[in-house]
Amino acid sequence: MTDQPITFQVVAESLLKDMLENIVRQHTLVNIANRISIQKTVGSANGSSFSNTLVGSNRDIFGQDKQKLKSTETARYFQCENCSRKIAGARFAQHISKCLERRKR
Repeated sequence: MTDQPITFQVVAESLLKDMLENIVRQHTLVNIANRISIQKTVGSANGSSFSNTLVGSNRDIFGQDKQKLKSTETARYFQCENCSRKIAGARFAQHISKCLERRKR
């Protein structure tokens, strides 16, 4: 198999080599993922720029239309776990704040 005798030093060097290879591999994968993410955000080299892509955009970070999400969330009704009423999404935060204050009294 190997012409070197198996010693602690050989095992330690082998472990160190394996760990360094894994660190380099992980670092490379992270850099590739970051580069892909930046390219998706900024746009590829076809002329689109960062400012043109994001300024005035009506989309959130997931690419969904902000206005559409806003209208669907405000149209939804949520049930208050405190008083069991159904509250519109637009007023839920205000309601829960007052509802919890009433419960404390």
